[in-house]
Amino acid sequence: MSSREQKKLQTRHAFFNAVLDLCMTGQSFSSISLRQVTREVGVVPTAFYRHFDDMESLGQALVIEELGSTLAILSQGLQIGRKRSFDRQIAKSIQLFLYTVSDKPRYWQFLVSERFGGSEAVRKAIGNLMKLHAQSLSEDLALQPAFAHINAYDRRLLAEAGVNMFFSWIIDWLELSYSEDHDDDADLADIEDKKQLMLHNCTRQAQMLFYGAYNWKSSEETRLND
Repeated sequence: MSSREQKKLQTRHAFFNAVLDLCMTGQSFSSISLRQVTREVGVVPTAFYRHFDDMESLGQALVIEELGSTLAILSQGLQIGRKRSFDRQIAKSIQLFLYTVSDKPRYWQFLVSERFGGSEAVRKAIGNLMKLHAQSLSEDLALQPAFAHINAYDRRLLAEAGVNMFFSWIIDWLELSYSEDHDDDADLADIEDKKQLMLHNCTRQAQMLFYGAYNWKSSEETRLND
């Protein structure tokens, strides 16, 4: 990569970081202006258009490039559904997920906050990202003998339920992590107890979901009306 290409990539990432930082202050993506972002990066507004067509394309690129790579790495590390046997398979997977959230809090805060936010482009990009993550989990479940009796349609529904459940934990976990890292008066022992309790409860929820699916029959009829 040439020095010019490196500089362009660095500036592109600076735009991403500016959006993430502004969103961490409580702003929604749809409320952030182009001038705010360029001011954060330290460039003139016209420089923005060398990288993005508009704010929507910036948000879309942020989701696809930054959050997408984070979720891809997470998917590779998760152990749920792997064919080979692991000790405390679900527990380790939940720990990995929540500790990944702690490692990149700005990404996950943005993802959760903007999943139902005001930007249609960002909403769609996040929705597509979650579908890809669910598809990856569904493929992993297909390797697991415990789910061999479930058809592909039901495995996909199970994976989507799992992904939605995992994402429902993010805000509560981030609040604990934020207090631990930034509140000088925080009782660290109390926070650690709360984190361990949350790990326990989240693991138990996942166990109920996946163990329950073990007894599911894809031949079961689902009737919406009498």
